[in-house]
Amino acid sequence: MRKQPIRVITGAAKKYMVLSAFILLAVISVAAAIFAALYETPYKPPPFEPAAVRGVPNPPDNMKYSDINAAGRFTFWLAGTAYQQTDGSLFLYLTNPEESEVYIMCRVTDKNGAELYKSGLLRPGEYVERLDALKKMKNEALDIKIYIYALDPDNFQSVGTVTLDNILQPN
Repeated sequence: MRKQPIRVITGAAKKYMVLSAFILLAVISVAAAIFAALYETPYKPPPFEPAAVRGVPNPPDNMKYSDINAAGRFTFWLAGTAYQQTDGSLFLYLTNPEESEVYIMCRVTDKNGAELYKSGLLRPGEYVERLDALKKMKNEALDIKIYIYALDPDNFQSVGTVTLDNILQPN
């Protein structure tokens, strides 16, 4: 049987191969560093509501504050009457009851889907009394949609969403 000759790489060819390997390694390292610096995770959970208060609110009777059960999956409390205040804010009294097993948050849009108000996450046992306006609005009655989102506290996956139609009354 004939033996295949082994060619030993020496001299300039060896230096070229070693240099090429180091350059390739450096390029891959720089590309990985750039990717790591620029990469953003696809989902960042919303922030917690900075104006959240622990406890249960005591809204006026004319606000029609009551509980809403979302098909047995979660429960929250909310004022049924929506009045725009002189500063543009909205008294909502959104409450996540103490016995809740989810985080909740709220988004209010006009009939075209433009966002008017938005809360951060509320932990069980917290409420937010009012939401500040995200944009200037006319002081007139406005058809709105109130979206209540429930998120699992462990992984921030959706537990459900409730959509309520309402009218934002002028002040």
